[in-house]
Amino acid sequence: MQQEKTVESKKCFHCQENFKITDWDLGFYEKISPVFAWVKYDIPTPKLCYRCREQRRLSFRNERNLYKSKCELTWKEIISIYFPKSWYIAYDETEWHSDKWSPLDYWRDFDFSRDFFSQFWELLKEVPRIPLSVVFNENSPYVNQCWNIKDSYLSINCWFWENLLYSEVAYHSKNIVNCYSVDSLEFCYECIDCQKSYLLFNSQNCSNCSNSRFLHNCTGCIDCFCCINLSNKRYCIFNEQYSKEEYMEKLSDLTDLKHVKNAFENLKLKHPQKNLHISWSENVLWDYIVDSKNCNQCYDVFSTSDSKYSFNIDSNLKNWMDLSYCAEWELIYEAISVAGYNNLFCHLVIGSNNHYCNLCLNNSSNCFWCVWLKDNSSYCILNKQYTREEYETLVPKIIEHMKTTWEWWEFFPSSISPFWYNETVAMEYYPISSRDAINRIATDWKPIFKWSTYENPKPDVTKIIPASKLPENIKDIPDDITNWAIECEVTQKPFRIIKQELEFYRKHDLPIPRRHPDQRHLDRMKLRNPRKLYDRNCDRCNKEIKTTFSPERPEIVYCEDCYNKEII
Repeated sequence: MQQEKTVESKKCFHCQENFKITDWDLGFYEKISPVFAWVKYDIPTPKLCYRCREQRRLSFRNERNLYKSKCELTWKEIISIYFPKSWYIAYDETEWHSDKWSPLDYWRDFDFSRDFFSQFWELLKEVPRIPLSVVFNENSPYVNQCWNIKDSYLSINCWFWENLLYSEVAYHSKNIVNCYSVDSLEFCYECIDCQKSYLLFNSQNCSNCSNSRFLHNCTGCIDCFCCINLSNKRYCIFNEQYSKEEYMEKLSDLTDLKHVKNAFENLKLKHPQKNLHISWSENVLWDYIVDSKNCNQCYDVFSTSDSKYSFNIDSNLKNWMDLSYCAEWELIYEAISVAGYNNLFCHLVIGSNNHYCNLCLNNSSNCFWCVWLKDNSSYCILNKQYTREEYETLVPKIIEHMKTTWEWWEFFPSSISPFWYNETVAMEYYPISSRDAINRIATDWKPIFKWSTYENPKPDVTKIIPASKLPENIKDIPDDITNWAIECEVTQKPFRIIKQELEFYRKHDLPIPRRHPDQRHLDRMKLRNPRKLYDRNCDRCNKEIKTTFSPERPEIVYCEDCYNKEII
């Protein structure tokens, strides 16, 4: 990674950690600072470090907590990411897109005697919203943040897929269960960071593999079991080569899954790990970066360039900073779930030249401080329609006012998020306790984070059984288990098995899960390294490397060159 020159050292306003401002940062702020009436309104350097900035953005994203609620226009039952009796109004998707109402009906004038964020929060609570972020949904009521889906259940952040259950970040896949960050899979189970595979189970960082189970860092493998770092192999068990007959005979003896998993974990410690997962990229730093260039401190990014401090980015983005869950176009800053050009401080926005907008998804442009606009809206402020001339006259005055209240150049505060902190993705990557959330107070003496004590009602079932009482063999599971609830062996939260899921387990001779879907998700995420870089030495050539494996961990870690020489 090319070295950037430090031009300023700052202390984070929240965590008190020191962080640096570089020459690249200043050049980016200069590039994205907006211009109105030939006057540039500079974006100053941030008050928070990049981690606290990401935590704040993620506190606006609820992915996994779904609730049964009512459409507040028709009272039809809906599934929503907003829990019942919350402050926010949700309409059924069909009603929301109808001409029965308009977001412009909720307009208000900007009040120069008040701060901006309090006015914006009032608007947030009044404008109706879509209960789920889903486009082209067929027979999949319990999904969120999805596009073009069919016959799926409790899956998140997925595009172009069919028959997905309990999976997240999946693309162009079908018939998969309990997977994370996968592309082009079919009939796969418990796979993480895998691509172009078929009948692959309990595997991680694999591609072009089939009819295999318990693989790690493998490519082009067929009929392999409990193998690591193999390429284009067949009939291998614990990295040992067998004939087809020997393979089938030995495989029939490996039925104790608990013993197999322990042996597999021990095998991982005997074989080297690559320091970072970076492919077809140039001048990049952090982990899970593919087909990218000039990306610094980026994680889970694909086909991007000239960017920094961003996470979960998918394709065709360049010249951006501080983004989460974004895709396409350029010049975006401090945003989450945004696509377009020159969008600053936005959440769930598609369009161009928008500032401080929330949930404007239909190609809005030149809007400030707007909520849930639709139908290609332009030149709006707080959902009020203006002419271009009026807009360009008023916006600079509001920016000047925001400077006096210290709100200009900062993303929305977590205190006005539609969600409670423990509902959001922030809780996953930046976990805190309820006491910590309540005790974090801003300069205005208001809590920085909100905390929910709401719990979904227990499922209406004929009985609830502890996970320990489940038969080990799927053949011994009765059909009416779909009428029961299972008590999670970790959290004791009850969960159900649906018919579609039971059929998958039976078809592939897989045991019924003992853990709640949320706990299964956390288990998968623990198998990925934390989003933290460490300095370490390659365990083969001893050169200094960056890695997400901490020096205290027991794994053997190689630099890319040494790792590539080791692959069998």
